Amino acid sequence: MWMVLILLCSSPMAQSCVLITGEELQATKEKCFEVSIEKANKALTFPQVYQAKPFCQIIPNGKEI
Repeated sequence: MWMVLILLCSSPMAQSCVLITGEELQATKEKCFEVSIEKANKALTFPQVYQAKPFCQIIPNGKEI
């Protein structure tokens, strides 16, 4: 499973950035990036957002450990 992550910044300064997560896990990396890119592009429509970077993080299911 994959978790959507988006790094949102309100200025060029690193201190202005926050990392937000999606509400649900995605089944594939491709779907995760599709959702992440869509949400990052939507975030960029707000004037308070200087930069939005889409990311995805794999979430281990515990069976392979």
